[in-house]
Amino acid sequence: MRTKALYFPYINLPNDSWLYLMLLYWDQLSSIVPSEYLHDPEKLSPHMTTLMRAGLVNPLTPTTYIPDMKHFGKPFVDFVQHRVRKRYLRNSVTTQKTLIHIEKLGPVADELVRLELARPTTYPWYEMDHWVANAFMSYLASVLGSLPNVESAPVTNDESCFHLLAGYERSPYSVGSRERQLVLEAVFPFPKQDLSLKKLLKFRQKYGEEMARFRNKIEGLCVDLSDISDQNTREEKRHLTVQEMKQDIEYVSARMQETWREVVLLDVLPILGIGGSVIASLQGDQMLGAGLGALSLSSALCQFFKRNRDRELLLNHPMAYGALLRRQWPSL
Repeated sequence: MRTKALYFPYINLPNDSWLYLMLLYWDQLSSIVPSEYLHDPEKLSPHMTTLMRAGLVNPLTPTTYIPDMKHFGKPFVDFVQHRVRKRYLRNSVTTQKTLIHIEKLGPVADELVRLELARPTTYPWYEMDHWVANAFMSYLASVLGSLPNVESAPVTNDESCFHLLAGYERSPYSVGSRERQLVLEAVFPFPKQDLSLKKLLKFRQKYGEEMARFRNKIEGLCVDLSDISDQNTREEKRHLTVQEMKQDIEYVSARMQETWREVVLLDVLPILGIGGSVIASLQGDQMLGAGLGALSLSSALCQFFKRNRDRELLLNHPMAYGALLRRQWPSL
């Protein structure tokens, strides 16, 4: 199961709530970035530069991979020719044009020009119909993401990118991608405010294991949903499972509040080795002194370790990450 994601269709990631959710879900988020942008970072958006410097987004240069891929463009060119010949895209063709960098296209550029589906403009850009660009970027992200040394799930905030290439509703991958989006939105809505990238990075580093268990649960559900051909049945299955997940998050959240209250004196005694001299100094409060005097070190240790075991059990729950997210950002 993939733990990383590859963003498309653009170079710069969006500066919105969708991005924050992706950063809080995947171990690593990459974007397809031409090499010239790495040599001249000012061509990137300020937000993209900040993400890369913080280590939250990894730039993936297409020229590192495409030249070594035999017959890289043939499946896509065959796809385009088939769609044009069958006129499947009659209602999709518009006057809207999109630019794609030559490093992303590789040998496909000449083929698209030959088919009169693209034309070179100011180097290093090629202009083409929007549907061709979307289909190609879906293809490129899927191919690159499948490479063993990339192994990333293609993700996008623009669902139209999947439609032309995936055959609309019945591609399992297209269905799985949409189901992931719907499930995540339902389990914890997108943040309504900008999040501190420093705080986000610290949270991911601290709760990486919990994030992995949570993601495995979600991805497993998306695989199951992709196998359901009937849309109504799929929606009902998603609804019931999401409700169950929400209940689990609420349960874990409630137990965390009980277990993770302010550290009480009982927890501190075994750690600090507080003995009778300190207890004696507290005799001014007779009730407190009596309680502490009756407390044995062995019972304190037992209760301390039991609290730790309870916390570990909670953190091992697949939905613990959702509870931690809500604890960290209550507006989620």
